[in-house]
Amino acid sequence: MLRKMLNVVNYIFGSLFNLALAITLVVVAYSVTIWAFEYGQTILVSGEEEYQELEYVTVEIPEDADGMEIARILREYGLIGNEWLFLLNARFNGSINHFLTGISFELNTGMSESTIMHILQRIPEGLQADGTRIVIREGLANWQIADLAATLGHFTAEEFLYELEEGVFTNSFLRDIEERPNRLEGFLFPDTYYLPQNPTPHALIIRMLARFDDILTGEMLMRIDELSEIMGMELTIEDIVTIASIVEREAVLQSERPMVAAIIYNRLAAGMPLEMITTIVYATNTRQDMLTPADFQINSPYNTFNRQGLPIGPISNPGLNAINAALYPADADYLFKVINDPETLSHYFTANRDAYLAAQERYRFGDNENVEDENEDD
Repeated sequence: MLRKMLNVVNYIFGSLFNLALAITLVVVAYSVTIWAFEYGQTILVSGEEEYQELEYVTVEIPEDADGMEIARILREYGLIGNEWLFLLNARFNGSINHFLTGISFELNTGMSESTIMHILQRIPEGLQADGTRIVIREGLANWQIADLAATLGHFTAEEFLYELEEGVFTNSFLRDIEERPNRLEGFLFPDTYYLPQNPTPHALIIRMLARFDDILTGEMLMRIDELSEIMGMELTIEDIVTIASIVEREAVLQSERPMVAAIIYNRLAAGMPLEMITTIVYATNTRQDMLTPADFQINSPYNTFNRQGLPIGPISNPGLNAINAALYPADADYLFKVINDPETLSHYFTANRDAYLAAQERYRFGDNENVEDENEDD
């Protein structure tokens, strides 16, 4: 009886081993087939390119189309030979997670599959509006974008905000973003977006995230590492976007943004609270001119008056100029700023607390004479 049981066990384990081996061989065979196909296609294209009459086609990818549907469409247009091989290759290299839908792409029959996969992940330049256009300006918070997007009439602000929190987005830069409320705050890049007919919240969000992905260059990533060494602090993409979001809201004038960024870095290095009013505005969802003394004492991870360090995340969606200011702050020892001109909203910057307090008094009583000269001397 025991011998029979052992024989059964051996048979089961042997069968499982054979099954695992068979699966491994199939995967390897598919991988080799895909590599050989791509390699052969590259040789054919490179060797016969001048003799090949290319056919240009406009391929429309339906909204929310899955990988198999996209592959089938490409095969029907004669752009790929086998949808299964294309789909398997896209799964192996991760492209399938980043294909954009609801967009028309200009492709030609001379493109390799790798080139097609790359194009399907990027919003075409100069895309013309087939449906709806929306302009997102710099410095809006997510809830403000939601309200603006709702005016299109295709979905509500609540639906947009729900998709921000619950939707699945696979952009590589999001892997290092810590889970927090308003998780995509700061990464909805301000720009003009063209949407398909009857767009969904997801359709707009993926375009904004893809645009952020476009502007996040390798040079920027190298600069973050360089800036970390210069400042003596470990900085992440999220840190830079958080700093840029504050700069965007604190400085109206582009020329002052590097100086505001310098204040933030200097205060972080000195262990001082940032004391940026716009973070209180964000935390309380209150207009700046309606803030009360009690608002500056609220218990919030965005309150930079009663806690040190950066807020838990960005307070707005900054544009490229603010991001560049965060990456390249002014070489200055400023720690304080005061509104210098109520019309232009220019600032007086200083590293001296007494000069800062004196400038506050001048602004409070409307006497700004010679403030600009003092600013130049600091």
